[in-house]
Amino acid sequence: MESIKYLLLFAAITLVGCQVSDEEDSLIGKRKNKVEEVAYARAFKVGVTPTMDCLPIFLLKDSNLYNPDNIDIRLKEYSSQLNCDTAMQNGRVQASVTDLIRAEYLKEEKHIVLDYMTETNATWQLLASPQSGVKKPEDLGNKIIGLTFNSIMQYLTIRVFSGHDISSRFYGSQINDIFIRLKMLNNNQIDAIWTSEPQTTQAKLLGNREIYSSVNENFIPGAIVYVNNPKIEHQRAFEVAYNKAVDILNSHSIQYFAPLIKKYMKVDDKVVAALPKITYKRVIAPRERAINKARNILP
Repeated sequence: MESIKYLLLFAAITLVGCQVSDEEDSLIGKRKNKVEEVAYARAFKVGVTPTMDCLPIFLLKDSNLYNPDNIDIRLKEYSSQLNCDTAMQNGRVQASVTDLIRAEYLKEEKHIVLDYMTETNATWQLLASPQSGVKKPEDLGNKIIGLTFNSIMQYLTIRVFSGHDISSRFYGSQINDIFIRLKMLNNNQIDAIWTSEPQTTQAKLLGNREIYSSVNENFIPGAIVYVNNPKIEHQRAFEVAYNKAVDILNSHSIQYFAPLIKKYMKVDDKVVAALPKITYKRVIAPRERAINKARNILP
């Protein structure tokens, strides 16, 4: 009988101990979540897309090329520029990749406070599917082109149309998601699309043809912007890390960074192996004439 009492008492103590332990775990979990919420709110968040112009940002983040005591960098990954725009408009990011035309549109039409950090080496290519029958810009009559409106893609589309003898008009279809645009081209659901690297190389390997490239333009449209005046010390820390990443990237072939490219851009080894040589730029403000051009391009 005594042994039974001891067993019951031991069981009761154990049960109470478990309850206290569960309550403590729950309290600790809530405290951790609160700490993370505060840290996230204070973090320097950067809007990125799965494109090669973002590679310096991916490298500085994954390689910790910054002092975490000075800045806590978090990446906000989006598969469309429109989602980056929404993040900027809603104050979810302190910096973002974009293009000059898009940035000037957001400043003018959406009244978003943006400041240019640097120009980038981003380029855009117009690719047509084999089934479209498009082999040169003059063949684009009555074709449908996938693009993002109020951006460098719309400007380039206008340039292609005005600079070539195209017998009939072609049509722009707003398809914002980078991956969906490429999938539609490969599935012959659209005649042509605008892409950037590495999607350009990926599309070419699947038999699509390059019709036009932004490298033909006397205009450098790629850019990274600051949003809503982040702290100066955060800007400086981010720029130092960015320059470190650029120096590392330029000291190796692009294929050396295959794991990073595959991780963030969802391409395979075959695409990485076929990527063209890319030279990255240290932080340099966009040229004033380029900004003025972007400001006056779209109505």
